[in-house]
Amino acid sequence: MIFTLWILIESIWIILPAYAVNGLVPLVGLKKNNHPIDFGKRFRGKPILGSGKTWEGLAFGCFIGILIASIEMLAFPYLPFDQSPVPLTIIPMYPILGFMLGLGTIIGDMVGSFIKRRIGLPRGAIAPLLDQEDFLLGALLFASFMVIIKIDWVLLLVIITPIIHLIANVIGFKIRVKKEPW
Repeated sequence: MIFTLWILIESIWIILPAYAVNGLVPLVGLKKNNHPIDFGKRFRGKPILGSGKTWEGLAFGCFIGILIASIEMLAFPYLPFDQSPVPLTIIPMYPILGFMLGLGTIIGDMVGSFIKRRIGLPRGAIAPLLDQEDFLLGALLFASFMVIIKIDWVLLLVIITPIIHLIANVIGFKIRVKKEPW
C-alpha cells in the first residue's frame, strides 16, 4: 500500500480533534484535587485506572474534541480542498463528531491505563505502542459509529501517530506539562 499526501490530509483532518484532546488533557492534571474516574478503587490489588484518569480530564477531553471539530467545521468552506488534483474524502466535521472523537480518545486511553495496571506498570511508566495507539484506536472506533473510516487512514495513522506522540510528549515535558518525556 502506498500512502499519498492526499491520504495524509484526509487522515489528519479526521483525527485532529483526537490529537488535540490527547495533547491538551494533561493540562487538567496541573490542577490539584481532581476526581479519579475509578474513585481510587482497586481490582485484584491494583488500581483500576489510577489517579491520572479523572472526571475533569474526561469532561475537558470531550470539550476540546467539540471545540476543534467546531473550528474545523467553520474553517471548512475556506479551505482549498476543492483545488486538489484528486478527489478528497474530507469528513464534514461537526460538534457531535468532535464529542465522539474526544470521548473515544479518553476511553481508549483509559483502556490503555487499565492494561498497564494489570501488567503491573505504575502511572507514568512507558509502554511502547500501547501509550501511542490506545487513544487513536479509541477515537477511530467511536468516530466509526458516525462516519465511515477508511482503512488507509487507520493504517497511516497507526504508523505516524507514535512519532507525533513522541514529539508532542517531549515538548510537553520540556514545558513542564508532562512528568515524563514519553
